[in-house]
Amino acid sequence: MMTPIRSHFDYELKSLQESMLEMATCADTMLRNAVDALTTGDPRLVSEVIQRDEIIDRFDIEIENRCLMLIATQQPVARDLRVIGTALKVITDIERIGDYAVDIAKIARRLNRAQSLYSPLVDIPRLGEMARAMLYNALQAFVHQDLELVHKVVRDDDDVDRLYHQIRDDLTVRMLNDSSRSYLALNLLFAAKYLERVGDHVVNIAERVHFIETGFLHQLSPSHSPLLEKSA
Repeated sequence: MMTPIRSHFDYELKSLQESMLEMATCADTMLRNAVDALTTGDPRLVSEVIQRDEIIDRFDIEIENRCLMLIATQQPVARDLRVIGTALKVITDIERIGDYAVDIAKIARRLNRAQSLYSPLVDIPRLGEMARAMLYNALQAFVHQDLELVHKVVRDDDDVDRLYHQIRDDLTVRMLNDSSRSYLALNLLFAAKYLERVGDHVVNIAERVHFIETGFLHQLSPSHSPLLEKSA
């Protein structure tokens, strides 16, 4: 029979995970709006992204405080400790994803002010959708304890990297061949790089889900810097 103390702890863990999902959903909305702002030049979307960054920051502080409180008062071990430790790491990745969305939104604002409107020189929206799909799958892996989705996220990051490298090469050629498009191409190159970095942070999340379920933390993607392999 579950004790009242354990029941309360389980409730706190579930609440913590729900807050993480809310934070990640907010970051996903920011990404979507940022890429839309880039392609449409809509200043309202830029403002929405920047305003939501404050929400992300509040989630970051609130979840970190709750994690530290649970460690201090419950002294969790084994899988419970891995869940809380993962939460502390994942919120950092989500916060960075939100920051990249803000960076892309600011590029949209900069291009709009310079009257250098977006044109489909490269497929930035597709890159954004791929990064967002990775984030969705990483969160589903977290919710459903699904290691198959973890490995799918890692594989999909390779596709994101390939598209980014294609975009980078295409934009470099355009800047060299048409100086009148250099300002636009350079800003789109930055936006593409931010989306590629989003993919890297999502892989970090997936690797942490793998850690929760297996007790082993190690590098799943060969394109990432090695993580210290350990058991818990």
